[in-house]
Amino acid sequence: MLRDWQRGCVTSAIDHFNYHKHFFCLATPGAGKTVMAATVGKMLLEAGKIDYIVCLSPSRTICESVRATFKKLLGRPFSGRIGSVGVSLTYQSLLGGNHSVLADLVNSRVFVVLDEIHHCSGSEFVQGNAWGIELLRQISSLATFTLSLSGTPWRTDGDPITFASYDGSGLGLSYQWKYGLSDAVTDKVCRLPKVIALDAVKITKHAYGPPKSYSSIAEFLKDNDNSYLVLLSNESLTFEVLKRGVERLTKLRKISPTAGGLVVAASYSHARFIKQMLEDYFSQKVVLVSYKDDDSIRQIEEFRQGTDQWIVSIAMVSEGVDIPRLQVCCHLSATKTELYFRQVLGRIIRVTKDQTDECFFYTLAEENLISYAKRLEQEVSGSYIKENLTEEKVVANPVEGMPGKSKEPHDISVYLEDGSEFKTNGSSSADEDLVGLPSALVSSALSIDGIRERVIRVLMNSQPAL
Repeated sequence: MLRDWQRGCVTSAIDHFNYHKHFFCLATPGAGKTVMAATVGKMLLEAGKIDYIVCLSPSRTICESVRATFKKLLGRPFSGRIGSVGVSLTYQSLLGGNHSVLADLVNSRVFVVLDEIHHCSGSEFVQGNAWGIELLRQISSLATFTLSLSGTPWRTDGDPITFASYDGSGLGLSYQWKYGLSDAVTDKVCRLPKVIALDAVKITKHAYGPPKSYSSIAEFLKDNDNSYLVLLSNESLTFEVLKRGVERLTKLRKISPTAGGLVVAASYSHARFIKQMLEDYFSQKVVLVSYKDDDSIRQIEEFRQGTDQWIVSIAMVSEGVDIPRLQVCCHLSATKTELYFRQVLGRIIRVTKDQTDECFFYTLAEENLISYAKRLEQEVSGSYIKENLTEEKVVANPVEGMPGKSKEPHDISVYLEDGSEFKTNGSSSADEDLVGLPSALVSSALSIDGIRERVIRVLMNSQPAL
């Protein structure tokens, strides 16, 4: 059964295709865009307006999820083989030249679904990325109709999104349907997010000369000699973020025993460290998924259907992956773009029948991340719904309860895998390969004297003003 917004969007798309070729749906992560797209495809098939459906998405994980949804809703094979009604491919698969499946569709009427289209850039006037170039070359002439989907419709490089239309200034995105997070929360389609940012009362740096103290994470990062990766590598700060996530998830599982949590790590080695901490200190059942593992898609599916508490990933469960039982996220990634922040948040906001209508997002109080959380309140039209911080408290000892740790403030050795923040470039096998595994270990020492919580309750739309 379709939700009201899906039903409205389907009707709008079918009407739009009577006169136009391209339809852009902007809907918050977790709203159910894939089901809506499959319904449009089903109606076009039944009306005799198309012969075949091609779905394109940015990763193998999303690709498989889309394939399963279309197969289930259409009630027909969706494998790309003889007798199937469609195929689900990655954008990356287009880079090898003319795809064999697409080559056979030259004389067919084809409905093309472009999932997470913001990954593709370029137009007839602007040179785009590799994925966008191939879309324009192979898909533009092939498609009878295209349906572009995105919950985060902007790019950090500022390039135009492929097949998207913009206003006269070139800055405002034109779309045919919009369904924001404020709408989704009101309709009880998505949960109300609560972002909890942990700040340090005092950070003392002991390496490289006399000790140097900072009163917050923001002050620490204003020093050009310091990096966010140092904080992510700090055992005490990691412990504090995970402790709060575990405590929250434990409470939620008393209501819904299958509620799960997601940790987004900075690298594969970082993910392994987090997995060990969750298992050794908190006695949690944890699954680590990575593109390094050939059976990662199976692991994700088993976690989706299972009851383990946590899934740890680098970028593999950050976008487009549907695990509805996720309700808590610990964001410990080195990637601090707004697009990535919102996509990760989208993994925990999907409403389920047996879970509460709130979700919880834990991170460090880095200024960019805080600004993104506050900007969630911004409506697309430019209006704001703001709330003051509802809670601010100081935890005197950040390591209390950690096995084997002193209850006094102390130095903590930090082993930093020296690397830089990554920028996506169109690779479908994202994950740790995009992060770029560091090559050297740098040792420094920090003392963390206390933790301050900043809780931001959010009731907002998922997109900034366009």
